[in-house]
Amino acid sequence: MSALVSIIIPVYNLENYIENCLNSIVNQTYRELEILCIDDGSTDKSAGIIKRFAASDSRVKYFYHDNAGVSVARNHGLEIASGDYIMFVDGDDYLHYQAVELFVREIEKSDCDFVCAHEVYTSNTDEKMQPVSEYKTREITVEELFDNRKNRSMGKSVWGKIFKTEIARRSRFPVGISNGEDAYYIITLLDKGIAVRCIDAELYYYLNRQNSTVTSRFTMKRFTMTYSFDMLCERLKNSSNSFLKKYCLQYLFQSIFYNRTQAIGTECEKEVLSESKRIGKKWIKDFQRNKDVSLIIKIMFTVFFYSRPVYELVRAIQDPTMFDFYKSRKKENIRNEA
Repeated sequence: MSALVSIIIPVYNLENYIENCLNSIVNQTYRELEILCIDDGSTDKSAGIIKRFAASDSRVKYFYHDNAGVSVARNHGLEIASGDYIMFVDGDDYLHYQAVELFVREIEKSDCDFVCAHEVYTSNTDEKMQPVSEYKTREITVEELFDNRKNRSMGKSVWGKIFKTEIARRSRFPVGISNGEDAYYIITLLDKGIAVRCIDAELYYYLNRQNSTVTSRFTMKRFTMTYSFDMLCERLKNSSNSFLKKYCLQYLFQSIFYNRTQAIGTECEKEVLSESKRIGKKWIKDFQRNKDVSLIIKIMFTVFFYSRPVYELVRAIQDPTMFDFYKSRKKENIRNEA
């Protein structure tokens, strides 16, 4: 008997996308599926669309709870999944029609803990797909997973992967975190020393949409990426994995810098500055001792924590286009809040 794959789909107000997502899953070449749609308190027509699929396909199952965030939805799916393997798919994304088949083939052949593949970033819900007949597979190191030059989001995302169920349940998504929750989940799994393989094929389609968490105007929800990496740095204090410790520390400060610039001119600018300083001061000495960070970056981040105007001046001197960026960012945020 073929192995059962549980696919966990968190859903919140995705009436324009969930049908396309489910069509890509129910039409997979691999048929032994348990499709768990976790409705996180949607107020649109998402529930009706999912229930229509469930009425015609017994593999589709609908679950509802009051709005509590994507982490709670995914954790719910982890608890109720009955498959041998687990996959996560966001409700506005979709899969290549051979994705599950290729994932199962590789994880069973290699007996590794999870398998990842490459993603396609798209603005279309109907990308033309070619059959995947020839592809390479390989063991992939933790360092390679987080190499953004080769693998844009492979290390920090839960989608585009298949996990053994017993491995997937070793970690949980952090409640209250809506940006960076999957990075927390993946990194806490990797810290346990698991074996990973990669399929060098594009099997997951990530839909870029204007009102998603990562593309909408800046709010404190997006700042939770910094909270996620703050929690990871705490958790990895006693870890023997030096790469993950350094990576999380460096990404923490990158997220602080990014969030600080994105928050310019917004209602939450003062709160972002306050929280950035609070978290940054906690880790600044560890950051300064990190040999993988250049001296100029260390100086810039140190200045940032003690004087925003000086930091912005130094940043603009280094890159004169930043003067225009700060002005345009403030105007854009004021316009969005009007």
